Amino acid sequence: MKLQIIRIQTVRELLLYKGFWDGILEAEQNDNPFIEFAWFHKWWQIVGTNEHVVVYAIKKDNDIIGFFPFSIKKRWGITVFSLTGSNTANYSGFVVKKDGALQTVSFVFDEILKRHRHVLFSFHGLLESENSSKLIERYFVERQLVKSIFRVVTPYLSYEQTDFQTFFNARKKMHGLDRREKKLRNLGSLSCKKPEHNELWRMFKLFDRRWSKRNDSSGFTVGKKKEFFEELALIEGEALQIEVDSLVFENQWIAFTYGICCRGRYVTYALGHEPNFNLFGAGRLVNQETMKRTFSQGYKVFDFSIGYEPYKFDWHTDIDFTRKVLVSGETKRAKLLYIWLATKERVKEMLKSSRRIVEWKRNVWGQWRYLVKRGRMKDWLHYTQQLFRKVFRYEQIDLYELVGSSSTIPLRPVGQLYEEMSIQEAVQLEHDNLIPLFYKGYTVYKDCFAKTSKRAFALHSRYWRVDALQIVEPLPQHTYFLAHDDRQNIEVTTAFFQKIKPTEGLWVTASFWQWKKRKRLQKLGYKKISQMKRLKCGRFERSQVKKFSETGGGVHSIN
Repeated sequence: MKLQIIRIQTVRELLLYKGFWDGILEAEQNDNPFIEFAWFHKWWQIVGTNEHVVVYAIKKDNDIIGFFPFSIKKRWGITVFSLTGSNTANYSGFVVKKDGALQTVSFVFDEILKRHRHVLFSFHGLLESENSSKLIERYFVERQLVKSIFRVVTPYLSYEQTDFQTFFNARKKMHGLDRREKKLRNLGSLSCKKPEHNELWRMFKLFDRRWSKRNDSSGFTVGKKKEFFEELALIEGEALQIEVDSLVFENQWIAFTYGICCRGRYVTYALGHEPNFNLFGAGRLVNQETMKRTFSQGYKVFDFSIGYEPYKFDWHTDIDFTRKVLVSGETKRAKLLYIWLATKERVKEMLKSSRRIVEWKRNVWGQWRYLVKRGRMKDWLHYTQQLFRKVFRYEQIDLYELVGSSSTIPLRPVGQLYEEMSIQEAVQLEHDNLIPLFYKGYTVYKDCFAKTSKRAFALHSRYWRVDALQIVEPLPQHTYFLAHDDRQNIEVTTAFFQKIKPTEGLWVTASFWQWKKRKRLQKLGYKKISQMKRLKCGRFERSQVKKFSETGGGVHSIN
C-alpha cells in the first residue's frame, strides 16, 4: 500500500493520534523523553503557540507508522524546516517504527523536496547513538545534498556498565565533597527530599538566585517556559515523568535538580543551588544524592545532558554526542543561506568547546548584564575596584594583639549586648559572606537589640586568616581571632570579648586604608605584632612580612 502524509496543524487534532504516537514509542522502548507525546503536546500547548508547527503523520494501510514534528519558518524566501522545541528540548528526533524506517524517512523528505523548491533543513539535538540521526545522515548522503554536522559532547553514567557502589565511594571523595558534606551535617540537619507541587516556587526562586549575576541561556524560569516546566511536573501515568530532588538544610532549600525521566533514563535538565552554600558544594551534593536515588530505583542511565562542565566528567562512564545537522536544497539561494548558517554554527561550536570562553560568557558577561539591568552605584564601584585590582593592587595588612589576663576589666559595661547567631538564622537572612563564616569555623555573633538580625562580628578559636592575602595560620594557645569590619563599634566589641573571655588574647587585623580603625585599636591597648604587604603591578608581584614581636603571627607564605 502506498504511504500517505496526514498534516496535523492544531493541538486539538494532535490529541486524536496520541494512541498511535505512544504505541510506537512503547514498542520501540524509547528512552528519549523529548520525543514523548506528553512532552510535545505540553510544549505545543504552552511554548509553541506562536510558532508555525506542522506534524506529518505517515499512514500505511490503516495504521500510522510515524510522526515528524516540524517548525517551519521563512528566511530570505527559503522554507526552513526545524525539529520542534529547539530552544527547549535538549534532544530531538522522529517517532518512527523501526521496520521500514528508512523507507518512511525517505518518503517524507522526498515529498518535502518536491513541494518546496527553496528549502533548508536545520535539525538540532540529534543523539548520535539514536536511530533518527543515522537515518537522516544516510538519506542526505544518498541524495548527495550539501550538509554540515556540528557536535557537542553528552556525558552519561551507565549503571549497567559499572559497579556503582565502588564507583560512587571513590568519586564522592573528589574535591573533598565527603568532608564538605560532613561539615554541613555537623552544623544542622541535612536531607534530600521530593517536594510537593505547591513547593516548586522554591525551585524557581533558587534558580533565579543562582543565576542572578550569571548568563543563563536555558530560560528555565522565564515566561511561558516557567509555566511549561511547572505544568510538566503535574504529568502522571505517562512514560515521561518529572522528578525534582531538593537538598534541604534546616528546612531551607539550598539546592535542587530538575530531571526528566523516560524508561530507565534520567536526564538532568536544570540544577541550581544557593550561592551562599558554594563552599559546601551544595550543587554537587544534590547531584550525588540524585544519582544514589536513581540507582536504587533501577534506572539504567544517568544522563548529564549536553555540555563540557567539569562535574559531568567527574562522574561519567561514557560519552555520546549531540548533533546539529544543516542541509541545503539544490538552489543557489538555499546554498547561500546554508553557508551563512554553517559559518555561524562553526563559530559557536568553536566557542563552546573553549572552557575559558564559556566561563567568560557565563560569569563576566552575566555580571555586566546584571549591572546594566539592576546594578546600584555600590555594585558599579565594587566591580570597578575589582577590575583595577587585577592590574594594580597594594595590600598592607597589620595584625594587632590584645593580651588577656585574669585581672582584665572590660573597657566599658556591655551587658548581654551580643549573642551567638545560629546557622539557622543565617540561612534565613540570605546575606552574602555570612554562611561562608560558618564553613570556615567562625562563631558568629549578632546584636541582641537590633531590629533585624545581622552579623556584628565573628570569632575563631583555632586559626587567624587574611582572605585578601590568602593566609590561614594556626593561632597560639588561649588566643582568638576577631573578624570585624565595623570601626565604629570596635570598642564595644573588645569590651564584650573581655567580659566573656577575660583571660584570652585577641588578634584583629586592619588594612592600610583603615587608618581610623588602626588609631582606635592603638588607643584600646592593642599592639601591632606583624605587618604583611603585597604589591602587584601587571605581572610584577612582591610580598613582604615584618614582625614586631615574638608572637608576630607565624606567616609561612603569602599567596
